[in-house]
Amino acid sequence: MRIAALPALTYLAASLCMVTSARAQSPARAEPAQTWWVNKTPGGVYKPPMRPLWKLSDLKQMHAGQNTWQEQIILDPEQDATYNSGAPGTKYPSRMHPDSPTVFVVIAGQLHFSVEGQEPATAARGAIVNIMKSTIFSFEVTGEQNALWVEVNPTNYKTVYPSDGPPPAPTKDGTIVKVAFNHQPAPYSPPNHFLFNTFTDAIEGCKRGVVVLDDHLFASPLLGYVNPADNKCGTGSENIGGGPAKPGDPPFESHSVFGHLHAGPAEWWIVQVGQISGKFENTGEFHAVEGDVLYAAPMMWHQMAAEAPSGPSVRLAMGGYQLINMNSIQGSSGKGTQ
Repeated sequence: MRIAALPALTYLAASLCMVTSARAQSPARAEPAQTWWVNKTPGGVYKPPMRPLWKLSDLKQMHAGQNTWQEQIILDPEQDATYNSGAPGTKYPSRMHPDSPTVFVVIAGQLHFSVEGQEPATAARGAIVNIMKSTIFSFEVTGEQNALWVEVNPTNYKTVYPSDGPPPAPTKDGTIVKVAFNHQPAPYSPPNHFLFNTFTDAIEGCKRGVVVLDDHLFASPLLGYVNPADNKCGTGSENIGGGPAKPGDPPFESHSVFGHLHAGPAEWWIVQVGQISGKFENTGEFHAVEGDVLYAAPMMWHQMAAEAPSGPSVRLAMGGYQLINMNSIQGSSGKGTQ
């Protein structure tokens, strides 16, 4: 019986191979997107200090005559972000965030970091410095020009200072006390790195993807090339989102359904190079350049686009989580991305 069954088994195996081969050679069909119901609240609601666009030029004007300053630009349920300037020689002594990580995004100038467990490193324009929780660190402004950077923390983060140094100044309603506990720096796990530079690692080194993914911290450089020939990595236009406006395009109507939204948390972007536009529900269309910060308030339809006619346009997508794009199924095609 077994010998008689062999030809049939052989035929069946050959048939399966032919079917498998045919499926492998046929082009893959994109599965239609699943559809869902979501409770959407009104879009375009901004609570200070958040605004659709923080322009670096406006921040410099607000702090004219000052070399060292700090401005709160985001304070929402997920994240606490400040825009900072420091004169060369300005030092920020050893400190630690015991329960939360910290990210620094360098806009201009140089910051030299000393971080527990890492080799000392200088972060320049384009750098994304990721410091894990329970890690002692210090930094100072080096070089010959003022440094500009954005510091991002989870909301309600806390800072402690080693007691072998001077105590910090208390807040107006606080008192500095000495406490005791042991600490261990949290390890780096992929995709997290201590130091990533968008210019050297992404634009020139062709590394793509998320670079910070931690508790209430997410960062991903999104590269777009309006002219794909400018992309040295040979990967085409990449993330241009809606792309620049074309002749004959109708005027943007913010009181409509377009692009995509995120259920709950806000999403925001630091422009690292080039030009980026953001279309925001009930708010309008905003155009940003290097050093500017765009912010999409929670639950709002939005669509981003690379606009620089040549070279890369990079928006560093930020937020508390790696968010799902919930695309509109009415109105425009919803081709915008993070």
